[in-house]
Amino acid sequence: MGMKNDDDTVYCDVQMPLAQGRELLQLVSTLRDSEAHPTLDRVFELMQDELSTSIDIIENPPSRGPWCK
Repeated sequence: MGMKNDDDTVYCDVQMPLAQGRELLQLVSTLRDSEAHPTLDRVFELMQDELSTSIDIIENPPSRGPWCK
């Protein structure tokens, strides 16, 4: 038995300024809504979630909790 690599996972971890993040989120949302690439729907959804979360953290920084006195 030879060693076979069944993991064909592709990663895309990209960093960008906030303005570009907003633009990319809009583009991904437009692509997803178009339903022109149904096999990428889950990928688009994950990108939307990640971008939205990242943008939200920048725009609404977590407030200092009671543990930060």
